[in-house]
Amino acid sequence: MSTSKNWATAALVSCALLLSGCAALESMASDFAPSGEEVTPVVPSPVAKAPISTGKYDLVESCRVFFAGPIVGNVEQFASSVQEPLTEDLTGEFSTISRNLGDIIGEADSVSIEHLEAVRAPFDQALDGSIARPKAVATAIKNYKDACKEGGFKG
Repeated sequence: MSTSKNWATAALVSCALLLSGCAALESMASDFAPSGEEVTPVVPSPVAKAPISTGKYDLVESCRVFFAGPIVGNVEQFASSVQEPLTEDLTGEFSTISRNLGDIIGEADSVSIEHLEAVRAPFDQALDGSIARPKAVATAIKNYKDACKEGGFKG
């Protein structure tokens, strides 16, 4: 019979531990429950993420793709809009610009990546709802153009 009492005692202790553990979990869960305030869900940013560069383009080729193609025109056209409140149209344009720059970055050399990310940043900031400055776009384009000329780009 002694063994039966030991088993019964062990079962009783196990149940008590299990119940106290459940009570502790319930107490912890209430710490994370909303407090009557509205909880704002986190929405992923529509910003396109740049792929890791393949290094397919050298500096001159990266400069050519940016400056000789339509991308620089779109960037310059919408640079002044990065400080404006987002509209559906601006969201679409900024997303396209960010994605197109990301495509170049994915193929660019390391020098171009740094400059192209600086051009892209104000558009991504605007998409995130952060403060973005048109002057940052103009400065980034000028700095990239200077680096391109130093690297041998003739455009």
